[in-house]
Amino acid sequence: MKFFNRRFLGVLGICASVAVGGAAQSERPAAKKWPPQFPREGATKLFENDHVIVWEQVGRPKEAFQHKHIRDILNIGIDPGGGITVLNSDGSRGTGSSLTQTIYDKRPNGMTYTKAGLGPHAEVMTDPNNPGRSIFVEIKGTEPKDCGEWSTACP
Repeated sequence: MKFFNRRFLGVLGICASVAVGGAAQSERPAAKKWPPQFPREGATKLFENDHVIVWEQVGRPKEAFQHKHIRDILNIGIDPGGGITVLNSDGSRGTGSSLTQTIYDKRPNGMTYTKAGLGPHAEVMTDPNNPGRSIFVEIKGTEPKDCGEWSTACP
């Protein structure tokens, strides 16, 4: 009988620990939710159907617009302009990652592909007098299942 009581008390203690831990977890503040990349300042919707949304982006927003990508995106650089600087979510300058090198140091007529979930980050014009121009094609149906946990654009 002693063995049963000790075992029962041990199981009861584990259950209590899990319950307290679960309650503490639910009291944590919700994770920050980020807006999607589009719509935003300087972007004009050119086309939309059941499969894609096409945006023309001239320059970048005047204020750093922190966002996350909610869909896979094709980016076609029409005119690179004076360049783009990527900022991390804390406002610090990007570290020269492949994101910076392939998407924002593009040549005219270059194309890149970005998976949904990228970010949070912001892009700012390196030379506001030379804004550049890009076409972005958002691919519908590529939103991650957990998108609602980190984006204001997903249910």
